[in-house]
Amino acid sequence: MSAAFKPVRHRYEDALSRLSWRDFQQHIAVHFEGLGYSVDRSPSSEGASRGIDLVLVRGEETIVATCRHWTAFQVPHTDVHHLIGQLPQLGATGALLITSGEFTREAVDAAARFRHVRLVDGRALRAMLGPIDAEGEPYPSSPEAPSWTPVSSTRNTAERTVDRREGSRMAAIAAVAAALVMAVAMLTLYTWYIRQIHTAQVRGVAGTDEVYRHAGVAPAPPPLATPGPATGTGGEP
Repeated sequence: MSAAFKPVRHRYEDALSRLSWRDFQQHIAVHFEGLGYSVDRSPSSEGASRGIDLVLVRGEETIVATCRHWTAFQVPHTDVHHLIGQLPQLGATGALLITSGEFTREAVDAAARFRHVRLVDGRALRAMLGPIDAEGEPYPSSPEAPSWTPVSSTRNTAERTVDRREGSRMAAIAAVAAALVMAVAMLTLYTWYIRQIHTAQVRGVAGTDEVYRHAGVAPAPPPLATPGPATGTGGEP
């Protein structure tokens, strides 16, 4: 493995992880045969040269699958892009990239943009196949066992929780911003209203003086101070 490959975040230590690559592929083929697919375990030389391990056919549906029995390193996005490029040449209607371990976040994001490509990581694969005994044989499936459905994302519960928290934080920020905008708008409106009242009062006083002037009447002068009693200095006349 190249040093450029990312190690898995969680390494499985179970019967599935200890299977040989050939047995790993066989278990996947048997599962899809149980779902009604005709499975070609030996694709044509063209398909094999393109990295295709299984071809699944059911009615008008043809799905090519690449199996990565990797337990130590994450499957990179380059595998997703490579598989996408094979669809037109192979005439497939869909593609599966299956690993016993994990995909990089870039691989998940790349597959999410193409609805014809589905990723199945180690967690989904174990739920799909059910438990496998120490000899590598699958236990009989029960009616309660989850059936496989294509998935376009393998983001785990922790990542979804982070997204929800981020969404709540952004909603709180938006609410605070809206409150601030409303407060500024109310303050601006109040300031304008007070200014209009003041202007109207000033215009009212000026208007009264103008009416007096047009009528030829001078405004009443301000009242004079009342004089006090006169004080004589020469006595009676």
